[in-house]
Amino acid sequence: MKKPRNNRNLKIVIIVIICLTFIVGIGAGIGAGTYISNKKAQTTEETKLKDTALNDSSQVKGDGAEKEDDKKPEADKPETNDSKDDKDSGNGDNSQDSSQNKDNADNSSQSQNQGSTYDASVPADDTGIHRYEYIISDCTWQEAFQDCLNRGGYLVRINSSKEYETIRKEISRQKMTDIYFKLGGRRDNQSQDYYWVNQDNKLFGEKLNSDDSWCSDEWMGGEPSFQDGNLEEKYMDLFFYDGEKRFVWNDVPDDMLAAEPAYSGKLGYICEYED
Repeated sequence: MKKPRNNRNLKIVIIVIICLTFIVGIGAGIGAGTYISNKKAQTTEETKLKDTALNDSSQVKGDGAEKEDDKKPEADKPETNDSKDDKDSGNGDNSQDSSQNKDNADNSSQSQNQGSTYDASVPADDTGIHRYEYIISDCTWQEAFQDCLNRGGYLVRINSSKEYETIRKEISRQKMTDIYFKLGGRRDNQSQDYYWVNQDNKLFGEKLNSDDSWCSDEWMGGEPSFQDGNLEEKYMDLFFYDGEKRFVWNDVPDDMLAAEPAYSGKLGYICEYED
């Protein structure tokens, strides 16, 4: 009867040992799993930190390189097409200005050396009677000359006694005998020979103050005088002279109003039209 009791107790001990072993195994497994999980998490976090550090380092290095590039002197930077065009344009303008200045100097020198503007190649003016316009204006001879061209005509040129008679009658009929009319005639500097001028303001045709000219008697007595005191007189005009009771020609300055303000409102010019 004692043996059976001993076997029973042994069985109980063995069962207890097995249960303890099982419990210990389960606890060890849980502990190992937790340790491994924590280790993996730590490794992953370290990897992320390393990657972040590397990226930050690369970015800092890149920014530094850009800053170094910014520090390069302007002379090392490539020249753009716009800057080249600006330089080329500037050089072109300077070259053009120099060329124009040279041309102006050459033209000025040529004018000084030329002396005479008489053009012998221009044929003599016709003696026909055309249409005439009588304009009252306190302008200069040069302004009158240009205005007639702008109107499609030219400053009047009188080439015969018949044409002159026509003009005198028209002035009288329009009651403009108190007006000093500019004519399309003048002389050159350093010359005393008067001629009509063409549309290019060049002298041509016969000498108007010659004793052989048809109009030699149309000048006022003692004229042309070429100057009045220190005032140079190079241009021609026409007016009714009470002292001789007739229309006469005279030589006058370019700007009569500047020479004598009393002429204000009494100056004019005649435009001639061949239509």
